This record gives sequence, structure tokens and C-alpha cells, in this order.
Amino acid sequence: MNIILKLLIILSFTLTLNANINLDFKSNISVNEFTLSKIKSWEAMVKKAENKKTLKKLKIVNDYFNKLEYKSDLNNWNKSDYWATPVEFLSSGAGDCEDFAIAKFFTLMKLGIKEEKLGLIYTKLAKNNQAHIVLSYSHKPNFVPIILDNVNKKLQLSTKRKDLLDMRSIENKTILEKFQIQATNKLN
Repeated sequence: MNIILKLLIILSFTLTLNANINLDFKSNISVNEFTLSKIKSWEAMVKKAENKKTLKKLKIVNDYFNKLEYKSDLNNWNKSDYWATPVEFLSSGAGDCEDFAIAKFFTLMKLGIKEEKLGLIYTKLAKNNQAHIVLSYSHKPNFVPIILDNVNKKLQLSTKRKDLLDMRSIENKTILEKFQIQATNKLN
């Protein structure tokens, strides 16, 4: 991957972290057409969802990302564990469970959903005991969260998800720390 594209990905992800996504790439930076079309599609989805009620935003974002293909980190990035930025996820057209959850997390933050209402949940799939990550949305503290998932694609309350075992929250700061480490490694 050329250095300009790497810097573009890191820059766009930095903007995403701040929930100030400006996806209007009309600069002189050369980006492959596939990546640009995916970013423009993401921007259009955000625009479509921005004035909707919260539940509709959740559905639009969940449905949008769930159209992408599942692919393990090993097959996609040649690494046993890699947390793709939303732009990397879109650029590759595929990702594993945390890539889906992370892209939904940052997109919903861009749409005005407060960070404290969102969280990544580490769980296991009951059918095969495989580790899995989903995104949760809680309207208020102590409310049963809604789960956004790439396996069971329908929005459901966590109490209805009998296919998920042993749910545990991942602190949001862990997400940021993981990306800071990966961004540093990309520049080296």
C-alpha cells in the first residue's frame, strides 16, 4: 500500500475518532476508485441517517455494514488479529466481527449517538463456541441493550440473543488504544 493511501487512511480514521467525519475527498490525493466509491457510499448512508430517530439510525447503520462480506483477519490482513479502521474495512470490502462492530460504533457516534450509549461486547457464539464481538446500544444506564451484529443481522435486545454466550463489555478506551498502537506500527 503506498504511503499516500496509508496517510489518507490514518487521517480519515483520526477524523472518525473525533466523530467529525468529513468524507468529501476533493483533494489532489490519488485514491483508488473502489475505495473512493466505498467512502462516498458511506458518506451517503450517513447523510441518509442523520435526521432519523435513534432506532432508525441503528437499523440503517447496521444494515449498511452488514452488506459487507465476512473475512477473517488472517485471510484479509495476513495477521491473526487486526482491528481495521472503518475506511480500511470499507476499502477491503470485508472484515471480521470486530471490524463490523467498530465501523458501526464510529458511524453512530458521527450520527450523534453518545459514546457512553455504545459499547463493544465480547461474547461467544453458542453454535460453535467461537469468540465474537458485537456492538451494543443502551438508551439509558441499566436498560437492556440492543445488539447490532453481523451474524444475526436483526436488531434485538441482548436478552433475546440466546445465540450469544457470556457477554462482556470492552471499555471504549481499549478501542482507541488498539488503534493508536496499530497506527504507530503502520508508520514504522
